[in-house]
Amino acid sequence: MKRFFSVLAAAAIMSSLMVSCGKTDNEGDIYIPIRTGNAVNYKTETCYVGTILEQVTIQGDVTAPYTTDLCFTLTGGKLAQMNVRQDQEVSKGDVIAVLDDSQLEDDIVIQELTLNSAKTAYQNLRRSGGGNETEFARISMEIEQIKYDELVEKRDGLVLTAPFDGRIVSIKNFYPGSNIDRYETLCTISDSSRIYLTATDYASQLSNVEFGTRVDFKQGEILSGTGKVVDTITNEFRGREGESFTAVSYVIQPDEDVDFSELGGVDVTFTTLRRDEAVIAPTDAVYQATDNGGYTSSYVNVLMNGIKVQTPVTVGVVSGDKTEILSGLSGGERLILP
Repeated sequence: MKRFFSVLAAAAIMSSLMVSCGKTDNEGDIYIPIRTGNAVNYKTETCYVGTILEQVTIQGDVTAPYTTDLCFTLTGGKLAQMNVRQDQEVSKGDVIAVLDDSQLEDDIVIQELTLNSAKTAYQNLRRSGGGNETEFARISMEIEQIKYDELVEKRDGLVLTAPFDGRIVSIKNFYPGSNIDRYETLCTISDSSRIYLTATDYASQLSNVEFGTRVDFKQGEILSGTGKVVDTITNEFRGREGESFTAVSYVIQPDEDVDFSELGGVDVTFTTLRRDEAVIAPTDAVYQATDNGGYTSSYVNVLMNGIKVQTPVTVGVVSGDKTEILSGLSGGERLILP
């Protein structure tokens, strides 16, 4: 009898559960939400196919780039006068320096006596009909005349003058009493009659600039224009520590007459390389990575279907905010910016 009531109670409980499960409302359901991440809004820019230029900008000046080293070419000697200083303006014919002529004047006097003696000997033999002796005397006289003329020419060469209007751009440390060798440079003068726009590369930024290379120039907001390289001048300079280095000055001819201002330098931009049909990406979008072996590679982050994909690339020309991509992209990809 007890067992009968137990079975009956169990049946009642099952019936109650079944009735509860059969309800159509959701008041008793337990809802478990699925958590989703916030969408990332990337700043992007699309790479494209176009033309990229490799350019270098150097400070230029309107100046006299052509210079000449001044020296005594006929003889050396003791310096008697040094009449110029650094940055001094000079005119053609101005006396730059003078050598001591005391010894040379003595030599000229002695040689003049020797010449006169040779002339007298020749004239006496000629009057007496000395035959072969007369011819020998004539030859001897001509030799002494040549020696005298050379000494007189040296005297003219004791005075060093400016070959043209210009400015003394550098000067050696010579003073009266210094011994000067023949062809030893005393100073360097610029030719003020030849004024050009000149850009000097002190840092060896340019390597493939040749005659005819195109340039753009700009002097602040005053003027701008284009031109070409018409000459290159290589100069050697000495640094503060005594080390020497070479700088190349590029002489530029504007395409049109330009009236440069005396105030402010001129920015000269050299176009050293041009690539057409190049894949171009923003420079900010290109990153560098170095592995454990020290090898550095480049990559960009491409946005594909809302997902950031790191993509290796090979970099070519870098021109300011533009970078050429040689491999890894084909153009049209959306690149993620910092």
